[in-house]
Amino acid sequence: MFNNITFGKYYNKNSVIHRLSPVFKLISLMIMIVGIFFIDSYIDILMFSLYLVLVMVYSDIGIITYLKNIYSIKIFLLFIFIIDLIFNSNINNIVFDLYKLIFIIIYSSALSYTTSTSEITYGIERILKVFNNYIPVNDIAMIITLTIRYIPTLTMEADRIIKAQKMRGIDFDSKNIKNKISSLVGVFIPMFILSLKKSESLGDIMDLRLYNYGKSRTNYRTNSWKKIDSLLLILNIIILIIVIFY
Repeated sequence: MFNNITFGKYYNKNSVIHRLSPVFKLISLMIMIVGIFFIDSYIDILMFSLYLVLVMVYSDIGIITYLKNIYSIKIFLLFIFIIDLIFNSNINNIVFDLYKLIFIIIYSSALSYTTSTSEITYGIERILKVFNNYIPVNDIAMIITLTIRYIPTLTMEADRIIKAQKMRGIDFDSKNIKNKISSLVGVFIPMFILSLKKSESLGDIMDLRLYNYGKSRTNYRTNSWKKIDSLLLILNIIILIIVIFY
């Protein structure tokens, strides 16, 4: 049920996308999320799709891996489709809404697949540096990064719990809504307890490693900003301008 969710996982490779600056990748994600909400034609969808395919190809992860994330939320996408169908009679708008969601999921996945934990933290710290005097930027960056990286752990634990429950005779494939809810409750309660225990263990580990809250940290290796980052940033801005004004 949960084993197809790969969002939050990092693949240690040396692709073109891996070598890009984490600052650029985070800025690009924000630009693309803003731009995707302005699409109003199939030409816009084609433009964003071409860019997305290039990102998937040059990340050297495999398009199937990206599609697994979409497949894992097929029930949620179906729910969005039904809700849109009820309240929106325009089929084009329904297609646009579903595409926006799929694009954000795939593009966000590309960030997590190609950017290590330390690089995501570094990127967030650099972007939020201007607010350093007002908010604990380093701690916020660490919290966001740990949240992203914790998703694969939770999905693996959920899958393990489901397999254990199936061995005890619980039917997760039941068509009865009441039985379905009851079986899912038997998964979410152990997951909640387990996540609390893991959070406590993680806090103890960070204390043992002398993690100081509010203190800035150095990075062992971080991809610095290069010429290709500047060129791709210009391309992102051009795409944003086109989708907004044309």
